[in-house]
Amino acid sequence: MREPDRESPSLFGRRALILSTLAAVSVVALLLSSSLKPRATAQSSQTTSSRQSPQQKIIGRDCRQCHQVIVESFALDAHGKSGKFLSDTRASVCESCHGNSDKHAENSTRTKSAEGTINPAKIPAAELNQTCLACHSMDRSHFNWKGGKHDRADMSCLSCHDIHHVNMMKRFGANLTDKTGPELAEIINGRLPEKELLNFTVEDTCLRCHGEIRKALFQRSTHLFRTEGWTDGRLAKRNDQTVGLKVTCTSCHDPHGGEAKKMLAAHSTNELCYTCHAEKRGPLLWEHPPVQENCLTCHTSHGSNNVKLLTRRPHQLCQQCHINLLPRHQTAAGFDIFTFNRSCMNCHTNIHGSNHPSGRAFTR
Repeated sequence: MREPDRESPSLFGRRALILSTLAAVSVVALLLSSSLKPRATAQSSQTTSSRQSPQQKIIGRDCRQCHQVIVESFALDAHGKSGKFLSDTRASVCESCHGNSDKHAENSTRTKSAEGTINPAKIPAAELNQTCLACHSMDRSHFNWKGGKHDRADMSCLSCHDIHHVNMMKRFGANLTDKTGPELAEIINGRLPEKELLNFTVEDTCLRCHGEIRKALFQRSTHLFRTEGWTDGRLAKRNDQTVGLKVTCTSCHDPHGGEAKKMLAAHSTNELCYTCHAEKRGPLLWEHPPVQENCLTCHTSHGSNNVKLLTRRPHQLCQQCHINLLPRHQTAAGFDIFTFNRSCMNCHTNIHGSNHPSGRAFTR
């Protein structure tokens, strides 16, 4: 007969030891999980509350009771959204521009006086600009404002911009008396000019001061191309789209300073022109020196009564430098080669330069 297994008691003991160890580990894990769960729940709730807190921030809580439409509309634009969703120095609230309004809110319950608050439109331009530059000095487009032409002319940001558009709101609100405050603010905010401009379009804002450029809108050749339905900025919002010019003032100029003369958006006139007319940049085998020096030698920038934005008629323009070539061109049947058809460009077609080996005279 087979003898009984002597190792069975030790094997049974090992199994009991393993089971007891597993039971102890599971109990410890359960206790740890129960103790850490409230802490994790608290941390997750804190994280959720911290994420939701900027969204729950209310703009103009004390101002809303008197300026409801203005506050509601302000909360929908870029400045108001920064105050709602940001918590650092970039957040714009009513106090950022108007100062502490506690005294004003206290006085406004007894009288309509504006004491105790700052009206940006009534403070010096330098002081107002510093208020705006506290946030906008980090913008690349505002680097050249200090010392720029507009800054030296003692212009303020409110010379071109209007944050609240109070007068426009009054006109729009007069026809929307059946709307509630939030509904009225949303409708009005959709009709206000872009970038908080005083007028609906960039060109109409600039032409308020630069009226001598307005004639370029109606000249024979112009850079100020009008779109279909252009209405001089008076009714420039149609179907939620701004009806303005295809090439605006800010296409070439930087109103906040610029990098060259005339507040150009490029280092030189030619560099600016090449952004659209890249085919004139070169290098070319045969180059026309005036073209490389300055485009404004032959062309005017805004508008002209001559073709191709020329400063003079083509034959008169060419004869300013090439008067010595006048006897070489004969008249025929009462017509002068200079005044017939395209004038000098009848033969010198590639007047800006040529890459043809025989294009020395820009004829090909």
